[in-house]
Amino acid sequence: MFDKIQHIGYLVRDLDAAVAWYAQDFGGENAGGSTLPAGGIIPSGGRNAFVHFGKVEVELIEPQDKTGLPADTLVMHHVGYAVSDIAASIADLRARGFKFFSDTPNTNVLGQQVLYFDPASTNGVLIHLTQLPSQPSVVGLDAGVKIDHIVHAGYLVNNLEDAIAWYVDKLGGTHLGGGASRRGGRNAFVNFGQVQVELIEPPDPASLVPAHSMDHVGYVALDIEATIADCRARGFQFVADTPNTNAVGQQVLYFETDSSRGSRMHLTQLPAG
Repeated sequence: MFDKIQHIGYLVRDLDAAVAWYAQDFGGENAGGSTLPAGGIIPSGGRNAFVHFGKVEVELIEPQDKTGLPADTLVMHHVGYAVSDIAASIADLRARGFKFFSDTPNTNVLGQQVLYFDPASTNGVLIHLTQLPSQPSVVGLDAGVKIDHIVHAGYLVNNLEDAIAWYVDKLGGTHLGGGASRRGGRNAFVNFGQVQVELIEPPDPASLVPAHSMDHVGYVALDIEATIADCRARGFQFVADTPNTNAVGQQVLYFETDSSRGSRMHLTQLPAG
């Protein structure tokens, strides 16, 4: 059903500054943006921009109401999943018990058809379906840091077994495995469609509010050592000198959040085969 993660969406206090940061640090290009109406997704309304680098996309959203939104920070907001037939996907997901914010998709500035899930049916987190146009925007693609695709979005959860079961039962997922999380606690990886999610239960899960929240994005590099060197040359810093290998055989190295606008992200090289 889900073909890939199209993008991660972030709230930012200053849209122009965030676009400029992606241009300077990731070599990204602004592919377009628009004003956003007030509504369930952005209550105050605002404006957005889509930035492309490598083969990936980021959506940046500056809300009209910036109360509590820190400066010079990327605050994770949503995940956009690409599907090949959005009408069929909506029908399938409704049959599985999912609800949506509206009856039909809207078309954004890049010609993508987009429909957000009602977060009441997705553990309180924001995700949306995306169908790409027949001729997607190629602005900025293959520019800058050579990221091949987004391997997963990572979430903090207060009960790992319940979260795994939700993805398996509701989305037909396959639990790949897991173990001790690098940040403490434990984790699990679940594949569904052609995408993956990492679920992380912290050491003190009872303190987690909300019970299911966005944590990080994993970017795939086909040659992680070369990409690390490129990122260091661009001024990025990492939490270690070399990647570690996680429970599902992925080589992973996290950026220092001081150099990634306070947002958790990592480079990932997938195992052979």
